Amino acid sequence: MIRQTTILKEALLEGVGLHTGNKSVVVFKPAVHANYGIRFIRVDLPNKPEIEANYKNTSTGLTVRGTGIEKDGVRVHTIEHIMSACAALNIDNLIIEINNSEPPILDGSSKIFAETLLNAGLKELDKEKEFYIIKEPVHFESGQTKISAYPSDNLEIECTIGFDHPFLEYQKLSLTDLNKDNYLNNLASAKTFCFDYEIEALQKNGLALGGSMDNAIVIGLGGIHNKEPLRYEDEFVRHKILDLIGDLYLAGKPIKAKIVAQKPGHYNNINFVKEFVSKAILEQKKNFGGKGEHRQAIVSN
Repeated sequence: MIRQTTILKEALLEGVGLHTGNKSVVVFKPAVHANYGIRFIRVDLPNKPEIEANYKNTSTGLTVRGTGIEKDGVRVHTIEHIMSACAALNIDNLIIEINNSEPPILDGSSKIFAETLLNAGLKELDKEKEFYIIKEPVHFESGQTKISAYPSDNLEIECTIGFDHPFLEYQKLSLTDLNKDNYLNNLASAKTFCFDYEIEALQKNGLALGGSMDNAIVIGLGGIHNKEPLRYEDEFVRHKILDLIGDLYLAGKPIKAKIVAQKPGHYNNINFVKEFVSKAILEQKKNFGGKGEHRQAIVSN
C-alpha cells in the first residue's frame, strides 16, 4: 500500500517575493487528515481565506511569468517552486500559511523549499495514495508549445527549450523515474532565469520587482551576468522541468506518464494539465508491484 503523506512538524521560511518584491513568511504545517490536499492560507487577511493548490483555482492573469491560484478574489502568486518540491517529496497534504500574496523566491530554485520540508520530516497518513494514469497518449499544442503525455509506470519528462538568442538557442534533457533522489540531485538547484533585455519591461508591468542576481540568472548576448557560475551546464532546461513538475502537481494527484514538452511555460502547462486530467484515470495502487484499482476521473472545469 502506498500511503498519502504530510510533514511531521512545522517549518518556516521567509524572504522576498520575486515579482511583488514584498517580504513574506511561509509556515508549513502538517495536515492532520488525508485528502486535505495542499492549501495556501492567507493569514494576513480577515478570516484567513484558504486556496487549494489545484488547476481549477488557477487564474489566466496569474500565469504569465509564474503560476498563481485565486479563489473569491484572494490570490497567491508564484507557487510553482513550492509545488515542485512537494511533488518530488510525495507530499499530498500540507497547510501552507502565508502572510502575503507571494512566497519568497529564496535562491530562485526549489532547493531550499525541498530541504526545509525534508528537515520537517515526512509522515504517512492512513489513506492510500491515488495517481493519474492514461491508457492513450494525450496531446496539447498552442503556438510554439507542444506537450504530450504517454502511458508510463513512472513520471518521466523529456523537455526541449530554445530561444531566438545566441546564448540559449537550444537545450534538451530527458529524465526517467523522477523520484526524490533524482530530483534533488538533478533539478532542485536549478535557478530561474530571464534575459537582460526583459527586465525593464517586466518591472514596468509590476513583475520581477524582487528579482536580483542572487535569485535569478540574467542572460546577456555573450553569456550570463551573474558572478556565480551556473550550477549545471544545462541549468535552463533543468529549471523548466522543475517548473513543469510543479505545474503538473496542480492536477491534484501525482501523475504517472512520460511527458514530452517543447517550449513549455506556465500558462500552457496549466492548459495541458486540464487536458490531461480530462482524459486520465485514477489508479489506487494496493501494493508495490500490484495491479491496483482503477476508476475514471470525474472532472469539472
